[in-house]
Amino acid sequence: MGTALYFDYRSFQSLSDPIGKVDIEDLERIHVWITAAFVGLWITGITLIYIRTGFQLEAFSPKLWMKISIMVLMTLNSFMVGAFIRPMMRNNMMRPMISLPPMQFAVATQVAVVSLFCWSSGLLLGSSAALKTAPWDVLLVIFPIWFAMLTIGGHLTIMFVRRRSLGHFGAPAE
Repeated sequence: MGTALYFDYRSFQSLSDPIGKVDIEDLERIHVWITAAFVGLWITGITLIYIRTGFQLEAFSPKLWMKISIMVLMTLNSFMVGAFIRPMMRNNMMRPMISLPPMQFAVATQVAVVSLFCWSSGLLLGSSAALKTAPWDVLLVIFPIWFAMLTIGGHLTIMFVRRRSLGHFGAPAE
């Protein structure tokens, strides 16, 4: 979790800096670490599910289904980093990320938002005594609202920062 959030934070702090070789190498190294961590999370998670439920679906709580769903979303988001973000950064070396074409920048922002949503949601599910036994009608309200708030807040923040900074870099090319 720390590695992913650190890279997201560092990327946000350096939006106006040109994408350099070190940035790409760091992303590739961090992506390998996160992929290895996900393999470990899946192995330990499936093992714990088996120990606690014997894979009897009726023994799966709403919280467990949410954890599985979040882990699937995190895994898909990791594939997006590999398939979209890494090539995008390589193709835009020496160009500030903030000056990327709007669609590329929006997708990159959403990948970061999904990462933040997944890590924070996993933390909430793991640490909240109230959510431990929460029924579906609670979880299916809380998490979509949380996702919407992070998406809107993330895109508005990035839009504000981008508009304020783009005067220094000119209009992005399409």
